[in-house]
Amino acid sequence: MQKQAQHVLTIFVLCLGFQLTAYAQDITYGLRAGALYNMPSFGNKAVSDSESKFGIQAGVFARTSEKLYLQGELTFSTFKSKYTFQQRNYKPTFYQLNLPIQLGYKIIETAQMNLRASVGPQVNYNLKKIDATDNTNFNTFTFDGVVNIGTDINRFTIDLRYNHSVNKTSKALDSRDRIVGLSVGYKF
Repeated sequence: MQKQAQHVLTIFVLCLGFQLTAYAQDITYGLRAGALYNMPSFGNKAVSDSESKFGIQAGVFARTSEKLYLQGELTFSTFKSKYTFQQRNYKPTFYQLNLPIQLGYKIIETAQMNLRASVGPQVNYNLKKIDATDNTNFNTFTFDGVVNIGTDINRFTIDLRYNHSVNKTSKALDSRDRIVGLSVGYKF
């Protein structure tokens, strides 16, 4: 319980820092949605027949307008996994809230479009308990590193993102998520 409280405090501090930064600059808000492809890795040699699966994501974002920008998001994502552990098949479906905070740079910036790149941390919260093995669940909170490249064309956005788990999604399986996502969005 104490570990979860630390995670909630971390999320709160990140959000507070983003909110304070928001007062200092112009902010662009928007919606985004897209597909993702989960490629889990398992360090436990007892795991076999693992398969990558597609999923979806949708959320909101806020971005400062400077050349060196800060972007925060709140996203809902759902994706599946499939693997065999000790002769038993597992097909978990994940329902997550994701909170990425990215520091980015606009490589090309014109009145009509820009090309940008960003990196940062992401906190993931599983909305329901999911069996990893007969005796263990996947972690409720996980942390990712995020690398993103995107473009804005007028009010529309296109982003290609890679997430890699910083901590294990399941200690018993020695697993980590690797997710590639492609999304489109609209800025208000």
